[in-house]
Amino acid sequence: MKTIDANTIIDREKLSPLQWLVFILGFLVFFSDGLDTGIIGFIAPALLDDWGITKPQLAPVLSAALVGMSIGAILSGPMADRFGRKGVIVMTTLLFASFTILCGYATSTQELIIYRFITGLGLGAAMPNISTIVSEYMPLKRKAFLTGLAGCGFMLGISCGGLLSASLLDSLGWANVVIIGGLIPLVLVLILLLKLPESTQYLIKREQYAKAQIILEKIHGSSLGLDVKFQQAKGAAQPENPVKMVLGRYRFGSVMLWMCCFTSLLVFYLLTSWMPTILKTAGFSTQQFSLIAAIFPFGGVVGAIVMGWYMDKVNPTAVVKYAYFFAIILFIIAGMLYSNVILLGVTIFLIGALLVGAQSSLLPLAALYYPSECRAVGVSWMHGIGRIGAILGAFFGALIFTFDLSLSSIFYILAIPTFISFVALTLKLMQEKSKAATTLKAKTAN
Repeated sequence: MKTIDANTIIDREKLSPLQWLVFILGFLVFFSDGLDTGIIGFIAPALLDDWGITKPQLAPVLSAALVGMSIGAILSGPMADRFGRKGVIVMTTLLFASFTILCGYATSTQELIIYRFITGLGLGAAMPNISTIVSEYMPLKRKAFLTGLAGCGFMLGISCGGLLSASLLDSLGWANVVIIGGLIPLVLVLILLLKLPESTQYLIKREQYAKAQIILEKIHGSSLGLDVKFQQAKGAAQPENPVKMVLGRYRFGSVMLWMCCFTSLLVFYLLTSWMPTILKTAGFSTQQFSLIAAIFPFGGVVGAIVMGWYMDKVNPTAVVKYAYFFAIILFIIAGMLYSNVILLGVTIFLIGALLVGAQSSLLPLAALYYPSECRAVGVSWMHGIGRIGAILGAFFGALIFTFDLSLSSIFYILAIPTFISFVALTLKLMQEKSKAATTLKAKTAN
């Protein structure tokens, strides 16, 4: 029996058509996830007017999906490592598409809270698992860049939600805008079911070599022969329990990633959920607040592309760390320039490039940090625990109106959790350098 390292087939110079297909499908899942995540924030001002409810009454609606996302992400990691990535991705995409459509038919805040919670279960489970499967199909030399580039679909989805709202909200109403947002991923479900391959690393781990061989031969472009056995890496040890790995030897790095993702998503979702309402309260028109809010995640597309490229060239943790550092400075600048619409728009774009780009880069960063044996759990748990920060971000947005804070004060406050994200990655980087130095010293001694 011939033994082949599956990674040598995946790590090719040019991507095969199948690898491009996985990349495109991953991008579309991210896009749909972003569209259905952010659309509720864009239609929030219209919902307030239509139903005659207060901003604090709207807070549970905005945070319901975030609670579901946290639970969905945490549960989906072990499920994907046990039952496969593809099944989890297809089912959870169907879940969030269906319940986004139902949100358009809601007649009360209670109904909308329930529908958004279930939508969140699907949204939270789909994103880390599509990130995992994309990273497992991308060549090592371009893994961070291509995984991060696929993740740009999330920010583009949010931006398109803003553009969709800006162009259709007044003419069609908030309910129809939400329904359109749900129909797009519903079509995608059928494509995923027919075209998305299962993770080869999962199949090899489960000793389903025949299925893995069919996929790897498509990537390779020719037959690999008969009686072939695959391994994930040369000299790989027997796989351990993925949860024990994350909470064991990867514990410190995991905690730092959790802390970083927690505070980063707190800021991200506070701005995504409440920026249109905050800007409207500050006196901006419907077109102005929709476009400025859409600029924020769109900046993240540019930032994620640039960061992904650098993450493959230099230390990936350092790249994301410094993005948070410069975002802190820009929050302070935004607090000084908020009265000028054009300068505020430019600053918001740059904050998006750094903050949203860094947040998007956390998924490929985690995928690079964890081995395949515990990658789904590691990435999903970081995402799930980070979502708790997103929940708090939605509630803190409601508190902003309670304390009647100025726009400049809001920007200054947001610099604080961004600083915590910077510190967490600084500590992770210090530990990595310490371990590398210890390993080098041991090799030299031998």
